[in-house]
Amino acid sequence: MLEWWQMALLVGTGLLGGTAGGFLGIGGTVVFMPLMKMICDANPATPLDPHTAIAATLVVNVCVGASATLGHLRSGRLMGRVLRVLVPCSIAASLVGVGLGNLFTGEAQRWLWRLFGGMMVYVVVLNAYRMVRPLAASDGDPGDIVGPPPRWPMVAAVGVLAGLSSGLLGVGGGAVAVPAQQVLLRMRLRTAIANSAVTVIFSCLLAAVLKHATLASHGVDAGEPWVYVGLLVPTAVVGALAGAHLTHRVSRVWVRLVFIVFLSWTAWRMLAA
Repeated sequence: MLEWWQMALLVGTGLLGGTAGGFLGIGGTVVFMPLMKMICDANPATPLDPHTAIAATLVVNVCVGASATLGHLRSGRLMGRVLRVLVPCSIAASLVGVGLGNLFTGEAQRWLWRLFGGMMVYVVVLNAYRMVRPLAASDGDPGDIVGPPPRWPMVAAVGVLAGLSSGLLGVGGGAVAVPAQQVLLRMRLRTAIANSAVTVIFSCLLAAVLKHATLASHGVDAGEPWVYVGLLVPTAVVGALAGAHLTHRVSRVWVRLVFIVFLSWTAWRMLAA
């Protein structure tokens, strides 16, 4: 049973992760997951199982993605011809990712923490690169795409990358799908974020259903992830809306720098798990 101070810290974690995700377009899971582990592991009576954490963050991603999608629908940024390929490919890959993650049992479960630490290193490098040089497609010019329309094999590749990361590690689309769309599909940042939000809803939803259905095979109580969902979701949704609002009003340079330092520290902690 979580202590009151752990619950309070998890509520704050939801706000911090949601705000970072909405402001930087990276998804909040890279904040949720390591802080959840540190908060739970601070009490010897409440160690956090990686499968529980993944099951919880998948549901959080769906809730945050759904709230973000409402805003994107009003903005008209969604690209139907891309989503028709991106969504089904990400769904299929996310289910494969859950299956791969379920192979990590017993002592091997710690490798899920280490794989997540590797994902965080990728996010650190990506954000450091963005400080020096923006990705290929930005919002400097009109239109959604720089150059010719993307071909469906490239769109499918983006969907597979995003889906696998979601199912295997519980990572939302921001850390993978957004930069992949910018680089591989030459898509504008805001359009990439909008497409990613919709993709997250479907891929993480089905991945969450499968993950929760298989928790018993890891000896996890099916109700345990919902405790974390209830603590994280309300403030994560508020934070995501606040972060999206601040993204046009606050310079990202210093925020991104602090974020890089924070993620570097937490990545080290995850890799040492």
